[in-house]
Amino acid sequence: MKFTSPRKKFLALAICASATLGGCASQFDPGTTLADLPAATLPPEPQVELPQVELPVLIASYEKALAANSNPRTRRQIQLRLADLEMERLEQLQADNPEMAVAYSEAVRHYEALLQTSADDDYLAYRLARARALDGNLPGSLQALENIVETAPESPFIAEALFRRGEAAFSQKRYRAAERDFAAVLAQGESPFARNARYMLGWSQFKDARYRDAGNTFLTLMDLLLAEKEPEKRPLDQLQKGERRLADDTLRVLALGFNYLGGAEVIESFNTGSEAGIDTGRSYQHLLYRALGDWYAESERYRDGAQTFLTYVERNPQSRQAPGMHVRAVEILQQGNFPSEVVPAKREFVTRYGIRSQYWQSADDAQRGELRSRLKPWLEELARFDHARAQALAKEASSPKNSAKAAAHARRESRSAFLAAAGLYGEFIQTFPGDDKEPPLTFLMAESLNDAGEYARAFDAYSRVAWGFTEETRHTQANATEAGYAAILMAGQMHKLEKDPELANLWLDRKTETSLHFAETWPTDKRALPVQLDAAHNLFEQYRHAETIAAAEKAAGWQPPPDARQRRSILILLGHSHFETENFPAAENAYAQLLAGMASSDQEYLNTRDRLQSSIYKQAEVILKQVHLTTDSMEFVAPTEEAIALLLRVRESGRSAIAATAQFDAINQLMRLKRWPQAQAELADFRKFYPDHQLTPSLTAKAVAIYQGLDMPEAAASELMALANSDPDPRVRRDSLYLAAEQFETSGNTQRAIDAYRQYARQWREPALQNLEAQYQLVSLYEKSGNARERNLWINSLAGNRVAEPRGRYLAAYARNELAEQSFARFERQKLTLPLKQSLKNKKQAMEATVSDYKKVLDLGIAEFTTAANFRLAEIYRQLSRDLMDSQRPNGLSPLELEQYEILLEEQAYPFEEKAIELHEANIKRTADGIYDDWVKHSFSSLENLLPARYRKPESTVEWSDAAY
Repeated sequence: MKFTSPRKKFLALAICASATLGGCASQFDPGTTLADLPAATLPPEPQVELPQVELPVLIASYEKALAANSNPRTRRQIQLRLADLEMERLEQLQADNPEMAVAYSEAVRHYEALLQTSADDDYLAYRLARARALDGNLPGSLQALENIVETAPESPFIAEALFRRGEAAFSQKRYRAAERDFAAVLAQGESPFARNARYMLGWSQFKDARYRDAGNTFLTLMDLLLAEKEPEKRPLDQLQKGERRLADDTLRVLALGFNYLGGAEVIESFNTGSEAGIDTGRSYQHLLYRALGDWYAESERYRDGAQTFLTYVERNPQSRQAPGMHVRAVEILQQGNFPSEVVPAKREFVTRYGIRSQYWQSADDAQRGELRSRLKPWLEELARFDHARAQALAKEASSPKNSAKAAAHARRESRSAFLAAAGLYGEFIQTFPGDDKEPPLTFLMAESLNDAGEYARAFDAYSRVAWGFTEETRHTQANATEAGYAAILMAGQMHKLEKDPELANLWLDRKTETSLHFAETWPTDKRALPVQLDAAHNLFEQYRHAETIAAAEKAAGWQPPPDARQRRSILILLGHSHFETENFPAAENAYAQLLAGMASSDQEYLNTRDRLQSSIYKQAEVILKQVHLTTDSMEFVAPTEEAIALLLRVRESGRSAIAATAQFDAINQLMRLKRWPQAQAELADFRKFYPDHQLTPSLTAKAVAIYQGLDMPEAAASELMALANSDPDPRVRRDSLYLAAEQFETSGNTQRAIDAYRQYARQWREPALQNLEAQYQLVSLYEKSGNARERNLWINSLAGNRVAEPRGRYLAAYARNELAEQSFARFERQKLTLPLKQSLKNKKQAMEATVSDYKKVLDLGIAEFTTAANFRLAEIYRQLSRDLMDSQRPNGLSPLELEQYEILLEEQAYPFEEKAIELHEANIKRTADGIYDDWVKHSFSSLENLLPARYRKPESTVEWSDAAY
């Protein structure tokens, strides 16, 4: 026999009622999909398997027992059992034959009969309600349930009774009554009907257009299903099948309610609480937005659907579900065919969740993996979209049909688009390092940066494409070579545009290095050799001459060989760089090759010739610098001769300014070696070929030296006179005139010497000392020629000079002394004769004039002339004293008168002698000052005669060292 619990037996009634609910719900169509909502059902009750007994046999046995038993109580129990067995038999029959119409009237009769005697038996009422329901008598079934509610509020069947009554009210569209019954079920506490009662309560409120109340009720149901209030939440995908179906239905009706209340904006108003003053949503908040968004999409309200998902994203930017919600928004926009909105949505996704976003920084590896799967196609798609748009705008900007204003606007927009594309390419590269698309997308990034005018960043990107990947990748990538060449162009652009000299030079360095790298990496590329040469030129511009030589020599050996133009460029670089590094023989070789390939009409011919000559000249210069460092006067001869040979070889390629300089230097070196004949020959050659050269005038001085070396002073003097009369520099004219005078004097041509000195003395007053020297030479020459008149003229000029320098004072003292000597001679010639008075007067006048002249000498204080003047002064007095004593005596004097006359003469002569002694003694005292010249000695001699007792003694000398002790 099969036994079933009362609850199980009433399941059919629940199913029937639920079917009724589904039918009613389908009649209410608040939206296009409301009819699709499934009916609410209770989860299946687990069955308890009992020993199988044939029901007809069992029923027959109970009927026999009923007929045989007369005890009322026993009969009631047997009758109740018969009713239950009949219900079970009919249910089994229904289950075995689903298409068969089964009548439950016999079971109904049994339960009604039993209730006649037990009207308040809630179990019988519950069983009757079930039997009537299964028999199709719903009003009768509800009446039985009403009896339970009215008479047995504490019945264990009260919850189901209320639930079934609520279902009936709902099916009759009495939604407020249904709400009360469903609420009453919930008030009973936990029961098998509580969950469905809450579900139906929400529906009752919904049907009554109380959408906010319905929303709260449904959300409470979702909270229970997903354990929202519990520490451990239940994810939707972990619900059992029935629970999942209930949750899905609940989410769908919530979506309907949100729509009626205003859409996605209302969802947050159902939040459960707050945290730090901020409303917080449920853990499954995203499911609410998803349900509404999907419903909008199903209803073909695509923009509303997408906006619903994006609203969640905006309100929950750091949510784990945010990226998926954003993706769903994009899918809906694509489904609705809104391409103009799809691109911005994808772009926003990249901004919110890309590798540069805050979201990415806080995401774990699993989240990043999910993000990458979506970012990969979208990043490239957006980058290419912006790139294509930028190119179209650039084309538009260059169209002649556009106004200047429109073109400028298009250029600005184009640049922005190029930068946007570059940024997205860069983000792809950063997000997916090592991806197969990294090289081509890096190239596209570089192209975008280039077109945007971001040359520095483009340089980095191009360089990475060219050399930043593995060699295998680089050589299999078509863009590598183009990227390498573009990197060179970018560095060149930056060099041109950079205003800071230091940074500009840095970019030139980068251009050079990149060029050399390009030529090294792709030597067979047709641009390799030009790039190599350009790098060499850049190195030269930066004075990196050693590197220039290396780069140029490498270019010289290129295969296929350089053409004529390139070879010319190489030789120029080699010549210039070798010259700058002072490898002058190598420079000469390069310039010689270069010149050999040029026609004389070539505009660079003369410049190249000058370079060649300079290289030879510099070789001589190096040798001469080393020569000047030698200490042995014999060691410099051979190197100097080698240098002279180089200097004279310069002119082999043509007479030029450099050749003239070299020949001029050769003349100097020949003079240094005292090779006077060769020097004279080269000097004559120079004057012949370079008569107007700026160095030609200076050859006169060299000619002087050469003629002097050749012992031809008069010829030297003639050269000097030419200078004195023609040189533009007054100093040269002045000095040349003086030197000419000296050379004429040396040659013995006294008259021309006098003429030159006289011209100098009259023409060149400054420098004063040199002028005095010329006067002094005139005094000497006039003395030699016996022209006393002219001599005295220049002596007087010398004596009157006011030059304060020692030499000037010396010459003045010399001249005054000469004049004093002439006065002294006149004084000596003046004799004392009778009448003595008159001759003595004349003698004294001569003496006074002579004394005056010597005092003028003494005034200058020149030691050499001071002792002479002092001596002469003493001698003047001595001479006067002697002349007095030797004077002629008057005739006719008696012996006595003569004696008296002698005494008178002695009295007049004595003071003069004493004065002479005094002056001589003053002169000899100069020995104490270390002065012991001829005039001091003469004073000693005079004193020996004047005071023999004192001064005529053998001279004794004492060493200074002895005298110290």
